[in-house]
Amino acid sequence: MRLQNTVMKVILAGSILALPLTMIGAVRDAHSRGGDEAPPSLKTVPVPLPTNLSDFVKDNDAAIRLGKALFWDMQIGGDGKVACATCHYSSGIDTRREHTVNPGADRSMNGLTSPLTTAHFPFVGKPWADNIVGAQGVAPRVFHEVNVFAPTDPEVDDCNGDVNGMRQVTGRNTPSMIMAIFNRDNFWDGRAKREFNGATPGGDADATAHIWTYDGTGLHQTRVSIAPASQASQEVGPPNSPVEMSCAGRTFSDLGRKMYSLTPLAKQAVAADDSVLGPLSDTADGKGLTTTYSDMIRAAFHEHLTSDHLLPDGSYTQLEANFSLFWGLAVMMYGSTLIPDQAPYDMYQEGQANALTRQQKDGLAVFLGDGRCAQCHGGSEFTNATIQNSGNERAFTNSGVRPTVEDLGRLPEAKGKFKVPTLRNVELTGPYFHTGGYLTLRQVVEFYNRGGDFNNKEKDSQIRKLGLSEAQKNALVAFMLALTDERVRYEKAPFDHPALDVPEGPSLPAVGAGGRSAGNALKPFLNANPFQP
Repeated sequence: MRLQNTVMKVILAGSILALPLTMIGAVRDAHSRGGDEAPPSLKTVPVPLPTNLSDFVKDNDAAIRLGKALFWDMQIGGDGKVACATCHYSSGIDTRREHTVNPGADRSMNGLTSPLTTAHFPFVGKPWADNIVGAQGVAPRVFHEVNVFAPTDPEVDDCNGDVNGMRQVTGRNTPSMIMAIFNRDNFWDGRAKREFNGATPGGDADATAHIWTYDGTGLHQTRVSIAPASQASQEVGPPNSPVEMSCAGRTFSDLGRKMYSLTPLAKQAVAADDSVLGPLSDTADGKGLTTTYSDMIRAAFHEHLTSDHLLPDGSYTQLEANFSLFWGLAVMMYGSTLIPDQAPYDMYQEGQANALTRQQKDGLAVFLGDGRCAQCHGGSEFTNATIQNSGNERAFTNSGVRPTVEDLGRLPEAKGKFKVPTLRNVELTGPYFHTGGYLTLRQVVEFYNRGGDFNNKEKDSQIRKLGLSEAQKNALVAFMLALTDERVRYEKAPFDHPALDVPEGPSLPAVGAGGRSAGNALKPFLNANPFQP
């Protein structure tokens, strides 16, 4: 038997995994090269899906197709122009330069003008230091009723009024949705809980949350707990947010009624070779899919969840009333495919000694040692906030980037703690921190080297002066570049996508499984040099 095809079972973080012998050797070599804390390839980490998923989803592939369509569909927005992807279109984040600044704690822009430029960063020490680079959402309007067969919701105050500068901006920087499937609790403050209740981000603690089930005789309110499924809990937050995507007052039942009347992705081209949606691409019309959302849902979910029976009060059908359940689980399933496990670091830990440069290997040593980075960015996921690493106390930290009082972060602690983000693809996910006030990786390294910007009493003890040399700082930046998966950089499958028109941003063409053309890769925010202090 050839060695590379020989498989052994090993125990990793409590899970029994089947690994090729060559990978086991690479993991062993990594320990000798980078110390006992050097994590193995991300390929060794199981993708965490709910243990009771099959109680709801009958076809995982169908759920993934549904989730990708919903995530990229601009018709979801109350104004017919905002998809989930609108704030996560570039390596999982929002890279718009225009009107993406929230005035922060003092409610003043303090001289910060649009568009953002490299000269604005870092924010520390500037008049606008408390401002936040957020994501541009929708204009503040009030929902009135569902407008079936139209992508725009009619509202009391005309939500379709797209007045320049009137779109709202979120109060925190957009985190990458890539890797969200691994997190125990999502959102910067962790309010999207591990247990998905089928309706809201609040998990089991939300006593009002329920779905509707059909038992052959009638519909019944049913409380559910689907775990681990924090990404599903997170995904049901933005669609009806009056800041991010909707006019105030819209419900998921309303959204379901709207979307069932529309052709999926009707305003957007889908590449014929899209890795998930290609077979459904309407190449004759040039846009949309050759199916309906109701058919996609019924292909993915069990029949006791998807009937056209009316609720007892006659307001909505079961199919409409359960749209939050379908939405959360389907988009989570799509997210479960976005695993960036082919970075140079992964190749190195799998035995390709030349996958990292000498400087990057030195940076790994700094990462594990003098830089103290692994204290918070642990495991193959490079964050302690994941399900596998949830036993580590530093999943949420106060890093001293801003005074605690400006944003209390994770509740009920109220100590200014925020989720530790993954460092995978971090080259492409700036600006950094929950405030977005730092532009380059070198600026972030300088921040940690000086022990943060504010000596909050709640600041984590690991945030202290490091005394790194110039060579160590540059090596650390170089190492973080080795965490970029080239499939993400070039939007190759599974990171390909439908076309998308981003308000005050780019008009993105549909990208098929082969990805972007050579020389057309995604760039760091503002095309900044990661090594620029």
